[in-house]
Amino acid sequence: MTKYLIACLLFISAYAHAQGTNDATGSKISVADAQKVLNHHNMARKEVGVQPLTWSKELSAYAQQWADHLAATATFSHRPNNQYGENIFMGSSNYTPLDASESWYSEKKDYTYGKFTGKGGTGHYTQMVWQNTTQVGVGVAISASGDIYVVANYAPAGNYIGEHPYQRQ
Repeated sequence: MTKYLIACLLFISAYAHAQGTNDATGSKISVADAQKVLNHHNMARKEVGVQPLTWSKELSAYAQQWADHLAATATFSHRPNNQYGENIFMGSSNYTPLDASESWYSEKKDYTYGKFTGKGGTGHYTQMVWQNTTQVGVGVAISASGDIYVVANYAPAGNYIGEHPYQRQ
């Protein structure tokens, strides 16, 4: 029985490793891509005078679970009842996690400083720069058809209706 249990544990461990989870990032995103996404987020935050985010392996693992689900089901929706802030992206396989971050950031051009309303199509950007958010983690998955799914989770969550994303300097 003990040998069977050990064999099962070794198989599970090998399977998880084969799925590409990176111990350094907590998800399937490479260290290089994780650094690019984190740097891009922190560039956006610096522009509005907000403290930089730190990388969270725990949030990355959480984001990875949802990215895997989206890719496996070929669906595109936010995780229901999510305790974290979340940005999601889907595109053809030639896109990268940095492209996802740049897509979210591109909403800045449509943003007018004020209290968050949930309207106007700028929620991805405001989550990136939300002042009270301190951590980010990202997961990435490729679907059977070759599409890339990128999920970013943020803690503490942002985008609270009636609150400013950050205080102007």
